[in-house]
Amino acid sequence: MGKLSLEERVDLHRRMAKSYYNAYDAKAVKDGATYDAWRFADDAIYWSPYFGQEVIQLRDHPISVVDSATMEAKAYSLRFPDWGPEQFKCWPSDNGFVMQTYFSGHTKDGTKMGFFAYGFVETNEDGEVIRWETHVSEEYNAFLDVAIGVHGPFPDKADAYMEALARTLKEAGVTLPNM
Repeated sequence: MGKLSLEERVDLHRRMAKSYYNAYDAKAVKDGATYDAWRFADDAIYWSPYFGQEVIQLRDHPISVVDSATMEAKAYSLRFPDWGPEQFKCWPSDNGFVMQTYFSGHTKDGTKMGFFAYGFVETNEDGEVIRWETHVSEEYNAFLDVAIGVHGPFPDKADAYMEALARTLKEAGVTLPNM
């Protein structure tokens, strides 16, 4: 892609944030859609305090960003069929963007639950993601208890969350391609 001007980078970062929102708003992530404006650098990493101190090297992780997002959205939508973003804000800058998303949904009996997710995305001069962090509000714990039967934080084993998603999908008889 090559080096981008300041204006081009801020515009790209706004498009990247919106592509995240749009994929979830369309309820398409559970079917394998991705954030179409995102490109990852070879050395891109992901981190969340919810998963302890483990920094995930995306290129080396056995589950891709697309597959993990699909598993998550599909598992959440089993108990919350209308799960998705209710509110979204983003703040693009020259070196990345911050986004705040309020995700919510209703159980089949009509109970509404939701949580805030805060994403911090840093990019390189080519506009590729080099670091992505996710932080969540306290309400995430109660939401996860209903959605997948367990909540974190998972400080000692980041894969425990992915295992819980896989278990939830398997118990519901859901199989995903690539899994």
